Amino acid sequence: MSGSLPPDLQGTLLRAGPAWPWGSAGAGGPGGGGLAGVGNGDELAGALHAVEFRDGRAVSSVRRQSEADATVFWHGGSVLALPESGIPSQYSRFLEPEEFAGGLTVPISSHVHRLAADGGRVLFGVDDGASDGGAVDDGEGIFLRIGEWDAAGALRSAQSVELERATWQHDIGITADHLVLMESPTARLPADHGGSPSVPFGWVPGAEGWIGVVRRGGGGGDGGGGGGSVDGDESGDGSPTAAVRWIRLDPCLVTHVLGAFDEPDGAIVLYVCCYGVPEVGQPVDLSASVVGAAGVGLSGIGGTLGVLERWRIEGDRVERLQVDERCVEYPRMDADLEGAAFRYGYSLETDWAVIPPTSGPGTGDVEAAPVGLLKFDLARDEIASWSPGPGCTPSEPLFVRAVDGHGDDEGWLLTVVDDLNRGASDIYVLDASALGRSGPEAVVHLPARLPVRSHGEWVPADRYR
Repeated sequence: MSGSLPPDLQGTLLRAGPAWPWGSAGAGGPGGGGLAGVGNGDELAGALHAVEFRDGRAVSSVRRQSEADATVFWHGGSVLALPESGIPSQYSRFLEPEEFAGGLTVPISSHVHRLAADGGRVLFGVDDGASDGGAVDDGEGIFLRIGEWDAAGALRSAQSVELERATWQHDIGITADHLVLMESPTARLPADHGGSPSVPFGWVPGAEGWIGVVRRGGGGGDGGGGGGSVDGDESGDGSPTAAVRWIRLDPCLVTHVLGAFDEPDGAIVLYVCCYGVPEVGQPVDLSASVVGAAGVGLSGIGGTLGVLERWRIEGDRVERLQVDERCVEYPRMDADLEGAAFRYGYSLETDWAVIPPTSGPGTGDVEAAPVGLLKFDLARDEIASWSPGPGCTPSEPLFVRAVDGHGDDEGWLLTVVDDLNRGASDIYVLDASALGRSGPEAVVHLPARLPVRSHGEWVPADRYR
């Protein structure tokens, strides 16, 4: 390790991603650093990693191959991991397999938001009868299933939104009172489609864009007027059909939501990572996934890279504002403010890959590359940036508030950096309040390369000790 870990950084960093760096099986690239078990007949697509920080040291690092390659989080006393869509796999905090006890029968999306107010979770997933990877069976309708777990993992509420078609719903906005879903011009592809194997959705040029606003917990209408069905047991799985306020939107595709909150006047504000979409008449392979084989963050979408936009929803209108011209992915905020107003956001800065990374076969699929981190001061419209330097590629930044921190930049940013110079990965610990003005507080050197395309979560030690 280089430098010194902050003494109040006590907890475990969880990460999930492909079982090999940059989505390429086999050797770990220049300098070695290949991952044990990869390329030796093991068919599991993903890998989980857990690195524990205690008393100024990184005391343990555990790796477990898994069917899950999209996200990992701590809930109800266990580690839960997900592919792009599926039933969670469950593990102990040392990544030992456990039997999943969440009581789910419908696959859920990989984005399971934690509610800071009470430690519950919001989960959702598209239910079109194609959960086994086969053809769509919409005989009973197509629905977005929405549920909430309490802090112990018990399902406390469920509702459904009826959809015209199955669209790629990767993330949603969560506020104290509302859920905001985003309909893109996409539709499910057959099982033998091209492109990203985990995103079986292709383009539908000319389809309209929509935002749906739903009141959390299924308690009737959302208070904003508009259309949608009334509550009732009409969804086919016993959950009530939610009342939805549908709002027309210029077609686009949102991969990730930085954060969302209700304003005192009833408006809803979201910050989203937004991509352009193919226009009618534009050449596009309708049989291919909207995401390239390298995955989100390493592929262009609709011929574009993502930018951060501010959406303000009031009544049946949406005001859209691009925050900055730089390209972003994997935006994160202070998890303690999920669903509430916030000032600071963090993300990867991405750019088109001039020279694709050399980490083994398949790297020609990489179209884009993370080049640094960005910090957005959304109150002052100011942006700070940081780069790890030549040959180093950062991944999703996670904010950890300091024990005595009062603001959502008073703490640390953790990012796993792929270092081609030494053929392995490092965990950088950065002072979030001084991003771009000072170097890392500490760099923890890992013995192997971890994937750049990944999601993760910081679990404070008081949740498991």
